[in-house]
Amino acid sequence: MSEKLAYKEFRKGICHKNDRIDRVENLMVLGIPDVNVCSDGFESWIELKTSVEPKRKTTPLMGSNHKLSIDQRNWMMRQVKAGGRCYILISTDKRWLLINGNYADFVNEQTVEQLIKVAEWNTVKSGKIDWDDLRKVLTK
Repeated sequence: MSEKLAYKEFRKGICHKNDRIDRVENLMVLGIPDVNVCSDGFESWIELKTSVEPKRKTTPLMGSNHKLSIDQRNWMMRQVKAGGRCYILISTDKRWLLINGNYADFVNEQTVEQLIKVAEWNTVKSGKIDWDDLRKVLTK
């Protein structure tokens, strides 16, 4: 799935009437995440990544896929240090994973199993996705 399709599915899934969800294309600030969301008064920045899960369980998920860049990692670490909210939302061929920006230093080297353990929200793509659970994480 492309990032564009993942964004459309994410937006359709969590968007309620008064939410604001913007896809950000910013060439002025290096590393700024793809999506800015404000739901129920809580603002979050989300870097959207898509990936195909590797066949070997010991292979890092982002190993040969679209990794978090050093600029994205640095932006997230500054955001976390300032007390802001940021996440990495990974859409694979099998699941969705929401990873707190605190893990920006490590996300590129982690296996699917390791990412599942630290994910604040995860769901498999077979069956109905409970987007309200993701919304609860973003608004707590």
